[in-house]
Amino acid sequence: MHRMLPLVFAAGGLLFGAPLLAQDAQSRLWDAAIAGDTLAIRQAVAAGAKIDSLDTRRNPNGRLALNWAAWHNRVPAIELLIALGAPLEAENRTGFSALHHAAEAGSLEAARALLAAGADPGHRNRAGFLPVETATERGNDIVAALLEEAVAAKPDER
Repeated sequence: MHRMLPLVFAAGGLLFGAPLLAQDAQSRLWDAAIAGDTLAIRQAVAAGAKIDSLDTRRNPNGRLALNWAAWHNRVPAIELLIALGAPLEAENRTGFSALHHAAEAGSLEAARALLAAGADPGHRNRAGFLPVETATERGNDIVAALLEEAVAAKPDER
């Protein structure tokens, strides 16, 4: 289940939380990934935001911009972040990749985009769980079915 965050309209765009002008480039990147705002993502990166930086503002385990975009099913943001160099297998503090977050949130289109970009369906988090197991545990059966197919199609490298 997605949590609804309050929307704030600010000069220059829509974002979650505080006004855009009051934030540093890094916070703007994470908020733009949440909102799926590709222009704001480009602007934040141009202003010095690090594409692989961990956001712990809302969750102590953290999420990277790509993970936020995956959680919120923001496919254009996912594609842009990957094009800008976001590592597909980067992890938060519990070993969740962007594909784990898509699985956890039930973000089907995000999971498809990540797999198409080469995300590893066999990536285990620190507890040893695959994204498919995360999707199943959360009751996201459609995403779990997609990930089961991806795992079955991947040659066993372990």
